Parts: sequence; structure tokens; C-alpha cells
Amino acid sequence: MKISLRKASALQNSINDLVKGLDFEVQVKINEFQVSEQEISRVATALCKNLERRENLLTALYQVRKAVSKANSEAGIDSKLADVALLEKQIQFYTGLAGNKVRDSHAVVEGRLEKIRNDKSESRRALYGYNDTVDTTVLNQEDLDGFRQRAAEAKKAKQKLQDEILELNVQTQITVDEQNVKALQAEGLI
Repeated sequence: MKISLRKASALQNSINDLVKGLDFEVQVKINEFQVSEQEISRVATALCKNLERRENLLTALYQVRKAVSKANSEAGIDSKLADVALLEKQIQFYTGLAGNKVRDSHAVVEGRLEKIRNDKSESRRALYGYNDTVDTTVLNQEDLDGFRQRAAEAKKAKQKLQDEILELNVQTQITVDEQNVKALQAEGLI
């Protein structure tokens, strides 16, 4: 059976959810009114059934996963995903830099420093963490505009790559072998 990479992704999620929901109870609580061997047999049968289901589901899951990995590589999706990750880092970095304030002018910095130099009041400096520095950034408006532009360009490139990946995920198909198809059909997953 052939399925698209997009459907394979959804199938993998469904398999994982189903496996998480399986019960592997090994303890039996038997009260005085129950037949002990029937209760033990019931729990043991349920355990064996779920162990078999788990094995079948995991076998199918990892067969699909291997096929997806191979198809991702052959279609170039894995490289595109790496490029998307790089662009996400660039967007985050340049957006952060663009959020800074513009550098104070030379006159403002010098005026503040001169004010500190001329302030003879020691008590003022000691109060409430007052310090003897002037803080400013090193960035001018052109720098900030350039960072915003780089972030915007990276966002466009990322969207273009994501569109290409989506198209490849719909077009690219993998084959699920007959044994795994039967196991997945028995679980109602395909």
C-alpha cells in the first residue's frame, strides 16, 4: 500500500497514541466471590493480547518511520528542514537585535557623563544603587532597520521552504508492506 508522507506522519502519531493507551496490567485483585483462575486467566489473556498488539504496532511504526526517513532523504526534504531550522534561528536572532534602542547621540552621552563628573554628592551615589555610568547601545537606526530587513527576508525564505516541503510531503509516497497493512487495518488505523 502506498501512502503520502503527510499521511505517514499522521499514521505514526496515531500508532504512538494507540500504543500509549495499551494496558499492560500484570497484577490481579481477586475477592472472595470470584473464581481465582478465571480472573488470573482473564488478566493474562488481556496482557498477551496487548503485548501482541504492541509488537505489531511498533513493527509497523518503525517500518513506516524507516520508509519516511529514506523518502525524506531522496526527496531532499531533510535538507530543506535543516534550512528551515537555520532560518528560524536567524529570525529569532535578528528580531532580538532589532528590538534594541537606537544609540544615544554623542552630545547626550557626553552631557550625562559631564553631569556625573560634576556631581560631588557622595550620598546621592550611595542611595538606591545609583551608579556612575551612562548606558547606551552601539546601534544606529540603519543597523536596526537592517536587522528587521534580514529577519523579514528570512521569514519569506522560511515560508517558501515550508511550502516546498508541504508539496513534497503530499507528492512523495512510501510503501507499507502487506503484513503491516493488515496489522494497521486490524487496529482501524488505515
